[in-house]
Amino acid sequence: MDLIYLDPPFNSNQFYVAAFGDKGMVRAQLRDIWRWTAETEITYRQRIPHGRLLDCLQGIILQTGADSKMAAYCVYMGRRLAEMRRVLKPTGSIYLHCDPHANAYLRILMDAVFGEKQFRNEIVWCYTGPGSPRIRQFNRKHDTIFWYAKGANWTFNRDDMRVPYKDPNQTLRRAMDGGKGIGQDEVEQYRQRGKVLETWWPDIALAVRSSKERTGYPTQKPRALLERIIEASSNPGDLVLDPFCGCGTAADAAASLGRKYLGVDVSGIAVRVMQQRLESRGDAVAPVVYGLEWNDFDWEHFERRALMGRDEAEDGIEGWAWAEDKVAGLLQAVPNERKRGDGGVDARYFGALDIDRNEGIVVPIQVKMYASTQRSVGRPDADRLLGVQTDLQRRGLHAPMSLMVSLYPPPESVRVFAARQGRVTLHTRDGGRQDYPVMQALSVQEMLQRDTRPALPPADPRALVGDTQDKMLLG
Repeated sequence: MDLIYLDPPFNSNQFYVAAFGDKGMVRAQLRDIWRWTAETEITYRQRIPHGRLLDCLQGIILQTGADSKMAAYCVYMGRRLAEMRRVLKPTGSIYLHCDPHANAYLRILMDAVFGEKQFRNEIVWCYTGPGSPRIRQFNRKHDTIFWYAKGANWTFNRDDMRVPYKDPNQTLRRAMDGGKGIGQDEVEQYRQRGKVLETWWPDIALAVRSSKERTGYPTQKPRALLERIIEASSNPGDLVLDPFCGCGTAADAAASLGRKYLGVDVSGIAVRVMQQRLESRGDAVAPVVYGLEWNDFDWEHFERRALMGRDEAEDGIEGWAWAEDKVAGLLQAVPNERKRGDGGVDARYFGALDIDRNEGIVVPIQVKMYASTQRSVGRPDADRLLGVQTDLQRRGLHAPMSLMVSLYPPPESVRVFAARQGRVTLHTRDGGRQDYPVMQALSVQEMLQRDTRPALPPADPRALVGDTQDKMLLG
């Protein structure tokens, strides 16, 4: 990698609600909450190499307390920073974006991983915005960006980072040579050339202020900020990595500047938004997206995790809620942020434009994780899903299909009921004219053990347009 930019979780101890789509009607929750788990313990004991990083983490644990949230966060970040250093070229740079929640600890981790001598700058990105009327302290309106170089020969495109002098009429002679005879022509040249940008950046507004740029991602950064970083520390053709890419601002900025890019994110929804954003650029080369597939999981693992209670799970999420989101992600669907009282819809799959109707296809998905083969989905569940599908159609959505996913195979009576609903013909640009079941019922066990997949039209996040979005959310 020639350049790494990361905007990781800030250890803010918050849930963020991400609202995607042109009208922000597709939502998901993003977790920035940390605690010491068994996985953290294993990482700390077995996966952190002996040396400065381990010593640093031991000091943080002594400072913050054993099993503290900050210690868990630092173990998580420390291991990943070590991997980033491993893949960074000797001439490469890394920019770590953070805020006051953990910037002091992250600076110590960066020193431990990259070395104090490789520290180049602490950049302060300043912005403005409304504050609380009852605030009892100064408004926090800046982020910190730490820049480290891996080696002694880093890239810095100095002349691309020049800005005009604040006072164009100032006399530069004394500032430049103490009054030892610099000519007026040379002074004018310096004026026109401008000065190298300083580490205080107040000239870039928040992304949420731009309706053209805003994607709805709660922690989205402005493209101008990423363009400045990428232009400063890389050259055309270089490879830029964003290991916490979110909605893909770094990739978008890299593409606009003629750089290659690689983005990584744990959220399937974020990947879909990034893919849509990059494809909308109209570049000749479409982005290649790699994601988790069904064959990346095994049935025993999925069953065990899906049946865990909140107290058993290391992430504190009940098994059925975890399974709903996992099924949605693997089906390229959007999970419902509301886990209770969701109107019978646990996720929605958005298909390509139906040419015959000139509308995007919406497939409601119901996920039932009953913990016993004796108590599987039944006819009432199927009736309810069919009612949801009918209600969506009554609202004006093109919902010709529905899908029920259970943990264990559904009884034959439910399969018969689904088959009796018949088939529907859809005509999409990607898939041609094809028949699909109006209702399908299958299980995670079948999908993992028998490689059975639901019949769905081609996925197309660009189907999320127009008045349809006003009616997407239920409950």
